[in-house]
Amino acid sequence: MSLDVIALGYAAIGVAIAIGAALAGRRPTAGDVLLLTAVWPLAGPMLLFGDRERADDHELVSALARASTSPLASVLPDAETARVLQARLREASSRLADLDHVLARPDFDPLAAQRRASELTARGSSAAAATAQLRVRTLDQLRDLRERYRSELDEVRELMAQLVTQAELVRLQPSIAQASSELVRELVSRVEGLGDLFAYQASLEYEPVPDRSA
Repeated sequence: MSLDVIALGYAAIGVAIAIGAALAGRRPTAGDVLLLTAVWPLAGPMLLFGDRERADDHELVSALARASTSPLASVLPDAETARVLQARLREASSRLADLDHVLARPDFDPLAAQRRASELTARGSSAAAATAQLRVRTLDQLRDLRERYRSELDEVRELMAQLVTQAELVRLQPSIAQASSELVRELVSRVEGLGDLFAYQASLEYEPVPDRSA
């Protein structure tokens, strides 16, 4: 089988996916069709099974798919690795949203918690004050965790934006493709590093109440 036939078959699969997406009500744009024609293994699952109302869920796969149409393709992770990384990014985004929701509650106000702990201490209610101080520490940990998620996700999104921009530069100047591989490695490393935040969060899930019998 000639390379021309293989290339034609590859492109035909992308077009078929675009037609399937249209029949499923996804309404692919002209850009989607071009992307599918070029890199359907990456973009196909995103378009067919993705939620268009939650575009952030697919931002990493989308960035990698667009970069893969440039000379950067040789330094990008494969489709399966991209999907694994995207799942990690989606999980981190979900956890940040949960933290934002929880910490917006009035009963999670750190200043109010600190006032309550001070009142109990002034009253001489040592056991209750110790528990209240534990609550203050837990709220501080949750707020710190939220900021760490936000900072890491901001950095990842900036790296993704730069990847798309760099891909256009490499398209104009293919000789710098290998030199741009450091950007790809940094992006992948940052997303993989989100696992460390998951582990840190797990370590915060339980802190024992002070021993009242002491």
